[in-house]
Amino acid sequence: MLNELPKKERKRKPDNPWRRFWRVQKVCFLRSVTPCMMYLFMSLIALAVPAISENVEIYEIVLGCVCIVGGAAFNAHLAFNYGKLHYDSYLTGCLHRQNVRNGIVSGGDHRPEQEFRPWKGFLIGFYVGIPVIIFGILAIFPPTWEWAELFLDMFAAWSILPIQWYRNLTWPGVQEWDYPPVSGGWSLLTILFPMIITGVFYIVGAMAEKHAKEAQSRRTEEINSVKGRKK
Repeated sequence: MLNELPKKERKRKPDNPWRRFWRVQKVCFLRSVTPCMMYLFMSLIALAVPAISENVEIYEIVLGCVCIVGGAAFNAHLAFNYGKLHYDSYLTGCLHRQNVRNGIVSGGDHRPEQEFRPWKGFLIGFYVGIPVIIFGILAIFPPTWEWAELFLDMFAAWSILPIQWYRNLTWPGVQEWDYPPVSGGWSLLTILFPMIITGVFYIVGAMAEKHAKEAQSRRTEEINSVKGRKK
């Protein structure tokens, strides 16, 4: 067999504000996929709990809260690591820009859209809550509210379960409404939940990486000073 020819790398188009904007959106959206899938997994578990009981029971609320907290914890862990990675990219970008100012051609494939910015964590959290925006709007208007809430149960239980618990405890036994007393549209407000978690832990991760780099730099300076005195 003939050896396969090496694939040519796709040439990156020159950077400009418009391309930078869409590249940042792409990076943040891709970062949101994994936490969104984890929320989906935990939501399916929470959705299975009410299937074994007709009325709202205390264990149903407890297990639902455990699922919500589990998804939030995984989201926080991922956001923390995203912050660390983006801060590393930010330091690389600072070095790259310094070399450009000094007329030095930098090697490597640095991507400015991957650099740390405090607002990027909140943008990632916004993309995590996209299902809430889509189905939360549909949950406002009958007759779409019923199946819209079902999809919210599947994709974003953290946004709709508290509303359903309150509604079922306040109006027990009521199964069909032309318009629910507590609309699923209130779930739109809960998009702040992943935004705050992702944004805060994204910044915390970046600051942790910053302190680690500074501590490493201090240790290196101390080692070099000790070596200098020995000479």
